[in-house]
Amino acid sequence: MSFEVIEASSPEAVHAFNSFPRKIYRNFYMAPPFPVLVRSNPHYDPLFERVEAMPFLAVRKGRVLGRIAASVNHALADTEAGFFGFFETLQDAAVAGGLVEAAASWLSNRGKKKMIGPVDLSPHERLGLLIEGFGGYHNPGMPYNHAYYPSLLDQCGLEKEINLNAYHYDLRRQAPGRLARVAQRASKSKGIRIREIDFNNLNREGEAFSLIHNGSMHEIWGYAHLSPLEGAAIWKKLKNLFDPRLILFAEVNGAPAGICLAMCPVRRNVFISQASDLNARLAILAVLPEYRFKGIEAALIMECVRRARARGIAALELSLIAENNAMMNTIINNLDGVRKSRSYTIYRKNISPA
Repeated sequence: MSFEVIEASSPEAVHAFNSFPRKIYRNFYMAPPFPVLVRSNPHYDPLFERVEAMPFLAVRKGRVLGRIAASVNHALADTEAGFFGFFETLQDAAVAGGLVEAAASWLSNRGKKKMIGPVDLSPHERLGLLIEGFGGYHNPGMPYNHAYYPSLLDQCGLEKEINLNAYHYDLRRQAPGRLARVAQRASKSKGIRIREIDFNNLNREGEAFSLIHNGSMHEIWGYAHLSPLEGAAIWKKLKNLFDPRLILFAEVNGAPAGICLAMCPVRRNVFISQASDLNARLAILAVLPEYRFKGIEAALIMECVRRARARGIAALELSLIAENNAMMNTIINNLDGVRKSRSYTIYRKNISPA
């Protein structure tokens, strides 16, 4: 039977777009809500002030079969690339193909030469398609999808751009002695200070986040410049949801030098197994180049581990780690009690600009 792909530009269509995951994962997995912005609205969320986006729906006789969003992020270092994200569909290759082509056409009309994703509008948001490790507890904000999605994107002619991995770090294991010694020396060094985030000063913390992100992560896959306003917007989203004791800054003589962002929900979801209480996600570990090899990375890790253990956390999920992120993969390989737990793929489709 035929279907059509339409722009979800009306309030009714946007509502259908946002509610579709609840239908497709009913009695299987309750996907968290990820509302999409039809137009960038910095008054609503400054994180998207440099984003253009258009959501699409595949429909047949008023019934939604799938959704996708195409977006251009003007903060992205790769100016030839646009994103597709919010990809959800029934197990139908024709529907998936129609959605992918609609997103590619929208990006082509804006001069883009390739489409990569899934990325939900920004690399600072949800990204990647789960390809390994479907079972168990999934931390908030991590991608989740049906196991048939990779096959659908393969059939649409998309190719692998890069793999992102998640690692399970058992905190019940003793930390490597060398790591502990390096951290101890750094903590005693004059001028080095580890502190937790101050959610009551979002502007200052946004500036620190922006400085560290832009100075340390510009060579990482998917880098997008982060303004102080956007940095503050990220902290505003996390405030009251995640434990501030596990979000750490390193300073050298009062200046921002590094960050360790571990995310542990303040409140437990009563609908999820209590095993989730024993886990947290270490999402970012970054140190400015001028402060590397001074033990700051080790000091951040060991302080994060100490605080996590004190809170009763038994394991950290280290994610998402790009397969070509040399620094993080070196750190992971030197930790005992670490195993790869999940893999995610970012796909690419070459397109011709209109």
